[in-house]
Amino acid sequence: MSNLNQIDLWIIIGYFVLMIGLAIWHKRFASANMENFFLGGRKIPGWLNGVSYTAALVSPDAATGYGGLAVATGAFISWWYMSRFGLALFVAGVLFAFFWRKLRLFTSLEFYDLRFGPKTASTMRLWIAARTAFIAMPAWTGITLLAACKIMEPAFGLSKMETLGLIVPVSFVFVFLSGYRGVVISNLIQMSIFLIGAVVLAIYTLIYFGGAEAMVGQLTAAFGETNPEVFQLFPPMDHEVFPLMAAMAWMVGQTIGYGGDAAPMGGAMEGQRILSTRSPREAMTMYVTTLLTMFVLLLLVTLPSISAMILWPELREAGHDRELVYGKLMKEMLPAGMIGLLAAAMLAATMSTVADNLNFGGQVLVSDIYKRWFVKAASEQHYLKMGRLAMVLILSLAMAVVFQVTFIVDVAIFMLQLSAAELSANWAQWWWWRFNGPARLAASLGGAVIFILVVLGPKLLGYLGLPGAEALVLPWWWQTLLVVALTTVLWVTVALLTKPEPDALLSSFYNKAHPMGRWSRFTAYKRRDEGSAPIWRGLGVALVGFAAACLLVLGVTDLWFARYVNGTVELVMSSILFVIFKRTSSKFLDFLSKRI
Repeated sequence: MSNLNQIDLWIIIGYFVLMIGLAIWHKRFASANMENFFLGGRKIPGWLNGVSYTAALVSPDAATGYGGLAVATGAFISWWYMSRFGLALFVAGVLFAFFWRKLRLFTSLEFYDLRFGPKTASTMRLWIAARTAFIAMPAWTGITLLAACKIMEPAFGLSKMETLGLIVPVSFVFVFLSGYRGVVISNLIQMSIFLIGAVVLAIYTLIYFGGAEAMVGQLTAAFGETNPEVFQLFPPMDHEVFPLMAAMAWMVGQTIGYGGDAAPMGGAMEGQRILSTRSPREAMTMYVTTLLTMFVLLLLVTLPSISAMILWPELREAGHDRELVYGKLMKEMLPAGMIGLLAAAMLAATMSTVADNLNFGGQVLVSDIYKRWFVKAASEQHYLKMGRLAMVLILSLAMAVVFQVTFIVDVAIFMLQLSAAELSANWAQWWWWRFNGPARLAASLGGAVIFILVVLGPKLLGYLGLPGAEALVLPWWWQTLLVVALTTVLWVTVALLTKPEPDALLSSFYNKAHPMGRWSRFTAYKRRDEGSAPIWRGLGVALVGFAAACLLVLGVTDLWFARYVNGTVELVMSSILFVIFKRTSSKFLDFLSKRI
């Protein structure tokens, strides 16, 4: 720890003490029952859950994975996260959050008991709980820990084992004591500090280069002739890392079907955020807050990382670990004290994200596997103890990921491709009465098989040395689109060739959930001709929000690159669209409330 200034060290230690104190403060509330421990008593404000979800999705990873991608791409890095999250989160917030919260489930997996027959429901709950607890949570937790290592190594010279020794024990003690409410409050604290620190680092970066105009001049001198795409707002048609087709595949693969399942592989703790909010209306607030805080955070991380190409141009070359760039910036730009504050926020972000993942993974492992299949009638305290033991298991698997993975982005792409395989079916289970159990299993299990054949199969053939195998390995964006298309054809075919669910089951589901879409045979006469009109209306509202968010990101990006007129116009347009979105989304929620 020779690179740690004493004041930085004391700031980090002080933050750790704060985290433990916060955990002890919430221990009594969390230990009362499972709803308190895993859902915060269903009393979490939507905006707080949104900030917390941002911390869970990108907080420590943003500084490494997104920072590294920014070095490899340029200004158009924004489309990596806008295409992945932008439209998907607005669609989920406008069209689905209200319905999920209205069902008042303990875990989102209980949905399958309402929608499908017993065999399908049992299989789905087992499959999703198993993949969440043993694949998704270990993978996301592992790369979060790896992200912390990639920050602390260049910034402070800490080894991987030293970083893990700082984070893991405190993370586990924290979630063991505090439960979900403590996690979201700690997320708020660390996100506030992280955002402040990121703003300061961005300012110091501009000062270092002599302002935006001077920085752009240096970037132009270094890359203007060889890599002019660095200044583009949109991905080029042809790019090694992120061409336009990749952005389109990212958007299609992550948006179609999003929101219909509140436990996707790409953000498996999403259902916990929805179900713990105070009301259905605040469930939508959670999504909007998530998107805005996330995009601001990612802007603050990626824009200085693009400028860092001037200092470390070698990071753009193959073979260099560009995910170290943000840690290098911290060490280069920040004074003593401030670097300790930002490092403490990074470590706290890691700890709260780890705690978050362990809390959610323990919840589904106990509720949807242990309680459902093994011990069905034990006390609340027994299940709480088993939930904590489940956290130990998930953390052990996550540690294996840390020592087996090199690049964070590779894991993210793998997980999101696997998630995209079945996403299209998630809309159908809400909007089409004809979608049945066999189709659900075909999408989830058959989609996983298709993913293996398309993504992993050619790599296996290459590993075995078969001639021509390399020609079968497609770019990841084409793989994603192919997997989505083949899986959709599979489940639609199965749905049409097999019997629908019994009318009594479908009628019961409709009366509880009141879904939109093609349910005319189960609706009251006054809504018999409703059809898809409300869905199209909600999609229109979501598109307005998405456009507003994109203009916000593009406007700030233009300002960073000294294109002040363009940036100002884009920000004004963004503000107007956000006002329109606020009004139209509020009216849409009023419509949904009256409809029920």
